Amino acid sequence: MTYYILSVPGEYNIPQIWRIGDGFANRVDVSGDVSSYKAVPGETICETLRRLNPFWFEPERLFRETELGPGEFYPRMWRPPVPTFNHGSFPEWNPSAQQETGIAKIIAIAQSQLTTLTRQLGGICQTVQPEEKNLDAFGHDIRNLLILACTEAEAHWRNVLVANGITQKQKCYKTGDYVKLLDPMKLDQYAVMFPNYPWLPAFNPFEGWDTTAATRSLVWYDAYNAVKHDRETQFERASLRRVFEAISACVIMMAAQFGSAEGLGQGSELRSFFHLSCIPDWPLSAYYIPPFGGQPKPVHYFKTANA
Repeated sequence: MTYYILSVPGEYNIPQIWRIGDGFANRVDVSGDVSSYKAVPGETICETLRRLNPFWFEPERLFRETELGPGEFYPRMWRPPVPTFNHGSFPEWNPSAQQETGIAKIIAIAQSQLTTLTRQLGGICQTVQPEEKNLDAFGHDIRNLLILACTEAEAHWRNVLVANGITQKQKCYKTGDYVKLLDPMKLDQYAVMFPNYPWLPAFNPFEGWDTTAATRSLVWYDAYNAVKHDRETQFERASLRRVFEAISACVIMMAAQFGSAEGLGQGSELRSFFHLSCIPDWPLSAYYIPPFGGQPKPVHYFKTANA
């Protein structure tokens, strides 16, 4: 059984969700038999659909197989939900922020920690004006904040990996593990701006993250490792620029796990400190499909990807 999404131009921008089986096809986002097909003798169901509805398949390829079925989702990996005609039955369906046991507490504590980091950054910026020429300033408070922000990013990475089936017997995760999250969460497509410092450019902390150099290609994280283990010779790498990048990474991880509304809160102190200036452009085939009366089902991304 596979599922397809059909984007029909001009139809309220509401895509259709189709279930394709052995010799039949039917819509699952509406009730009744009006939207169903059966394969004619001598044809597969896809051949019948292509003959009866050629515009579904070309030239824009409006009819695409979905990554997941109705109700399926990757734990702690936010994706936009497919809009439906029955939206009222599935208001703001966000399984990444709703289905895990104790997730409300997890999000609240993470928001509290991020608030603490931003307050410390704000305090430092009262002393060191965050102009471009000052972003390479370093010192003890800046180093300590870099370490805190990077350990928070590590906590996010680790728990997303665990939620999706990657566990280490030695309980020691490395950057080579963390970088596996880059593609499924589209981390390098996020960018963060700081409204309190509008002259600063957007920070894209995951840009250029490379599996072949997982630590060195993440410059702020590489700096954290250096100053954590060797402050005496690497102290200057704990710069204000790296702190902005590390805290931006924490912001992105909150949004990439739970969505910006749930992850950063509505009207919260965090929302006034950050602005997501860029977010991923997800293809419709990757959207989460509501369960349509069924039960939400978590799917481990890495087990699926490696299947």
